[in-house]
Amino acid sequence: MNGYIERPRYQCALGGALATINSIDKAVAIVHSAPGCSSSADSATSTGSGYWGATYCGGRLTPSTNILEKEIIFGGENRLKEQIESTLSIINGDLFAVITGCMTDIIGDDVISITETFKQEGINIVVAETGGFKGNSSTGYDLILEAIFTQFTERGREKDPKLVNILGLVPAQDVFWRGNLTELKRILKELGIEANTFFTPFDSVDSLRTASSASLNIVFSEVHGIKAAQAFKDVHGTPYISLPLPIGPSATEEFLKEIGKILGICSSKVDEVIKKEKAWYYNYIHSLTDIYNDLDLQRNAVVIGDSNYGYAITKFVCDDLGWIPAYTAITDILTDEQKELIRNQFESFPEDLRPKLIFEESTSKIAKLILEDLKSIPSEYDHAISPAFVLGSTLDRSLAAELKAGFFGVSYPIVNRVITDQSYVGYRGGLKLATDIFSVILSNR
Repeated sequence: MNGYIERPRYQCALGGALATINSIDKAVAIVHSAPGCSSSADSATSTGSGYWGATYCGGRLTPSTNILEKEIIFGGENRLKEQIESTLSIINGDLFAVITGCMTDIIGDDVISITETFKQEGINIVVAETGGFKGNSSTGYDLILEAIFTQFTERGREKDPKLVNILGLVPAQDVFWRGNLTELKRILKELGIEANTFFTPFDSVDSLRTASSASLNIVFSEVHGIKAAQAFKDVHGTPYISLPLPIGPSATEEFLKEIGKILGICSSKVDEVIKKEKAWYYNYIHSLTDIYNDLDLQRNAVVIGDSNYGYAITKFVCDDLGWIPAYTAITDILTDEQKELIRNQFESFPEDLRPKLIFEESTSKIAKLILEDLKSIPSEYDHAISPAFVLGSTLDRSLAAELKAGFFGVSYPIVNRVITDQSYVGYRGGLKLATDIFSVILSNR
């Protein structure tokens, strides 16, 4: 990677690991890093994810070693031991997770041996070296989950053919992770499948402890959670599959049929669930068809988000809203192999409805690439994709203004509204998203 990333849409690895731990009920992060790392990461997380807020021992309560010059020169292992002891004496947690920052990873503190002494005393504690330079939020999510799955999750449990684990939705990075996980759990339950979601307000540390009972890990991503799922497979022998995030009726029907086939669920049962869920969606959406046509709610879509949402949102607006996908910008830091996986997803679109695919991390470069491309296309209107609608993050409002387009935030960071249990996955999430989008278009009437 050359240059710098301007207005990035993720945090460093430490930030991703911290958000993941903080989203687990009664889990406590102990940050072994320089002063300010945990507070900065928490501020970015809680604000950018729709004002998520503080958790059990997150926010300004996060235990941190706050190492200074002394520890950098002579090592910070004693300071870490002191901080763990102090935390255990004050905080009643079900799981403690030591995560490291750039400085402590660089000086090479032996954090594993420090935590091992506490494990021998029966403390539920794991450690992950999550120096920020190792990657972004997704990397931190993978690193801390790998630590939990290899150091904490019980081994040798009997597999339950009707139990699965859900991975790939990075807490806070997926701004709607709590609502999305809850809805995915509900949909799978309709099929008779129980799902461990780990990161909703209704989950507990025990689900992580017994996660090896699951017969399958479902990773809703081609990028996020794949390494954690592979580590889980290596240790516990549980296979995993990678599926797109299902938003709306078309994608969710495909998901239900695929998961039914993999788990050996009777096709009639799957069809029954699909029929029931489709009725929910279309009984509401049918009432909007006259408005959609009379007020001309069709738009050219510009979708900007990570690899999970870039494809899923584009598919929804194309297949279910009847919009024309013009551009999709993927904002993750990806390897060439990962980019190829994403490109292959978009091959499923008909050629005349396939958006121009952009891989770019910097916000201003995304806007520049789109605007420059539009200048090369002859048009009698202000631009060649008028009327347009931008689905991205709060950072993309300026691009929407340039295009004289509508705008709605669907990807991190979102700072212009509060998000609690909102969900855009499944049939019901798709209906919610359609309602929100149309409401934005009509809001200035």
